[in-house]
Amino acid sequence: MGTPFIPSLKQVSEASSKLPIPDLWPDDGYVIPIANSQVTQDLKFRKLAFRNLDGELCYHWVFEGQITVETHTAS
Repeated sequence: MGTPFIPSLKQVSEASSKLPIPDLWPDDGYVIPIANSQVTQDLKFRKLAFRNLDGELCYHWVFEGQITVETHTAS
């Protein structure tokens, strides 16, 4: 068993641009495969219901995994 895959913020952001409209998607989850070092990894999103300011129920996609954040250090 290898090390667990933790996607970067960029990978999650790119994957999220491919998500379907949550109000129209029939399932509570959506999986987007991404390429990672010649291996395909799955990013899993979950659909959650929220109330907007008008009290109406609306859905949003949520990624609940860990992400890596790249920072630049001065050298």
